Amino acid sequence: MNSKPNLFLKNLLLARQKQRRGNKGFTLVELMIVIVIVGILSAIALPNFLNQTKKAAATEAKQQVSSVFKQTHAYVLENGTLGVVDSDCSNYAGTLTTVAEGAGFAYVCSGTQTAFKVTATGDSTNTNTNGVVVTLTGNCDKGTVASIITTGT
Repeated sequence: MNSKPNLFLKNLLLARQKQRRGNKGFTLVELMIVIVIVGILSAIALPNFLNQTKKAAATEAKQQVSSVFKQTHAYVLENGTLGVVDSDCSNYAGTLTTVAEGAGFAYVCSGTQTAFKVTATGDSTNTNTNGVVVTLTGNCDKGTVASIITTGT
């Protein structure tokens, strides 16, 4: 009689071990928690990623306004005067090169030799540059930059 209860317990233990081996999946609650966590992380990361593209566009505009200012300073050093300033920054008395257009920014130049200003304004139809404005103010006589201000990033 002792062997029958032992055999029954042994079979019961084997059946439970087989059942445990088969239950290696995830529950619905665990899967839902993972989906919620991924959704929250995506909601946080996506705006930061999109903001990085605006910062990259602003960096490009900073390089362009800096280039225009350096070329203007070189012109003043060579000629002793600022000369004719085209409002779209395209040409100073036939010596400066054209600013790279089509990059999502419109460039405007203004001011005097001692308070020269170059402004790059983002194209409103371009999602990467919309709302971005970069303004450089400097002294063309000395070649010094007073400020570079970036907004909209």
